[in-house]
Amino acid sequence: MKSFTLLSAGLLPFVLTTAQQRPNILWLTFEDTSDYTLSCYGHPMNKTPNIDGLAAKGLQFMNAYSVGPQSSPSRSSIITGCYATTYAMDWHRARIATPDGIFFPQFLRQAGYYCTNNAKTDYNSKIEPNTFWDENSNKASYNSPKRKPDQPFFSVFNCGISHMSIITSYHLDGRRDFAKEGLDPAKLPLPPHVPDIKEIRSDYAFHLEGVSDVDKWVKIFLDDLKEQGLDDNTIIFVFSDHGGCLPRGKGFCYETSYRVPMVVYLPPKWQHLSKMPIGKKCERMVAFVDLAPTLLSLAGIEPPAYMQGMAFLGKYDKQERKLQYGLTGNQASHYTPMRTVSDGRWKYVRRFIPYKTDDLLNSFQWQMPSNLFWDKTYYEGKCVTPACALPFERNEAELLFDLSKDYFEINNLANDPAYAKELERLRGLLAQHMRNTKDLGLFLRNTRAGEISLYDRVRRDNYDLETIYKLAEMTATATAKDVPMLTKLLSSKDPDICFWAVVNLGQLARHGKLDNAPAELIKLMDDRDSQISNEAIYAVCYTSSRKTAFDNLLNRKSATPTVVEVLSSDKKMNALIPKEYKDMIRARAKAEINDNSEISASGDEGGRNVSNRKILVNWGELPAEALYGPGVYETGVKVNKTRRAISPTPAVN
Repeated sequence: MKSFTLLSAGLLPFVLTTAQQRPNILWLTFEDTSDYTLSCYGHPMNKTPNIDGLAAKGLQFMNAYSVGPQSSPSRSSIITGCYATTYAMDWHRARIATPDGIFFPQFLRQAGYYCTNNAKTDYNSKIEPNTFWDENSNKASYNSPKRKPDQPFFSVFNCGISHMSIITSYHLDGRRDFAKEGLDPAKLPLPPHVPDIKEIRSDYAFHLEGVSDVDKWVKIFLDDLKEQGLDDNTIIFVFSDHGGCLPRGKGFCYETSYRVPMVVYLPPKWQHLSKMPIGKKCERMVAFVDLAPTLLSLAGIEPPAYMQGMAFLGKYDKQERKLQYGLTGNQASHYTPMRTVSDGRWKYVRRFIPYKTDDLLNSFQWQMPSNLFWDKTYYEGKCVTPACALPFERNEAELLFDLSKDYFEINNLANDPAYAKELERLRGLLAQHMRNTKDLGLFLRNTRAGEISLYDRVRRDNYDLETIYKLAEMTATATAKDVPMLTKLLSSKDPDICFWAVVNLGQLARHGKLDNAPAELIKLMDDRDSQISNEAIYAVCYTSSRKTAFDNLLNRKSATPTVVEVLSSDKKMNALIPKEYKDMIRARAKAEINDNSEISASGDEGGRNVSNRKILVNWGELPAEALYGPGVYETGVKVNKTRRAISPTPAVN
């Protein structure tokens, strides 16, 4: 299949012959915020009157899904109208080659729209955003003098004042008194998936303050549209890019990551473009892959056939979504592919590398006191609810939740025979979805590199995706009888097939079903691809050849591989780690120097290197709150005292 272009999609330029005949569209996006944090979604303390006002006279979506759990896979799904995995754009913060002509603003521009973006892109693509936006900068605005009179606009503004970086302060010293904002941490109702500790309460209040500032930010645009005489002709979307800042939110496979607030306001002139009743809470499912076809539909443009989303407004609103799909690629340096499907009540999660738990270090997110002290609570044996221990101990391949009773996904029903039919049904739906969308998210990071996109390569080479899918799905069902077949695949010239064979053997070894490590597996501990070598080391560590694996690690001169952290999360394995290797980790941990540099708001790959210290935390040799050492104290005080400025604004400088 060839790359898409504007002409191949069957679109020719539109001509505006009279005063503006199409609606303006304004997107106000903010970051890292779950739906339950806004007052219009039921939060009893955090007040968001401006967004509430739009919801009261517009459409408030109660089942809006970000598809991706972090900025880049979410935004990749938005900008293309396809699941990020279709183009291998699901690896957070990995710029890869992608096909031309897949970014929907191009179609709007061709139809006569002036398209601006201020200013976050984060699309995981090597294609420069300036090629498909009229303006793409921190000054871009619908008020641009370059926009012609009566020319319709599509304008995006992204606000960072609710981003997780506002609370990455390591400790609570110097924090403002949030009670003065009506957000007393001691009185906040906590969701049940987090432990009730003061650090989580304080971080939650800090984030809610940011959400209330987002609401003030929205008012700036409402006032400007009225001042410019644009309010009667502008459709407004307000939504978060994915779920929230509390631990086990952003970056994970749960509703707390995927479920977002989304409000759409249509002025009276354009309310006929909605089949849904105005001013009502809307239970209809919508997903981020639906946004691109919806924007085109509002502009009167038929969405191109390659888009996987469904328009939910406008002329081409012809079909309602019945299922929500979620995707997860990596958590910082840890590759943790997961997929989800939900019909609104039942939610199925497929964890393709089951032995990787939710507590693996993302050194950016672990700068939040709430993450550090959740670790402390667990490792000091102070968890008082089952949910508290789940991030450290959940390693099932399949999860099944009844969201009508368990919205925060604590009670896994996958192993309960009473729910076998639901499990089988959703498992099948997810497997079919991955095949229908030609999911490329199970390929190694190195495989995705190159100047020709993986999307184009698998089609050019007629690549057998089914083999990859079946191998990845085997991690839930593999038995000792599969060892000969998996061992044979270790010699494959295809690194991705080899990788998934290794993962299956690692899963079997973890569960005591692979006592003797095949020679081919031992050889792969030195593979040039670190993803393969790390998983091979993990597998061998659970066999009778574990000394060979630790000798391999001892001989490595580079930084500690991520595999050691995965091993350190298993208490039984920790007792088997040789003293000389533990001594090496201790020495490396002492050498990890923490400076006082500023925390980057750019996000989830920006944390300091504390991987060896995290292993010591897991071993119980370092207090969790001391993960980053004393050198970050003053930086944390500064973060706690700072209230981020409300920006960007529609003004043109």
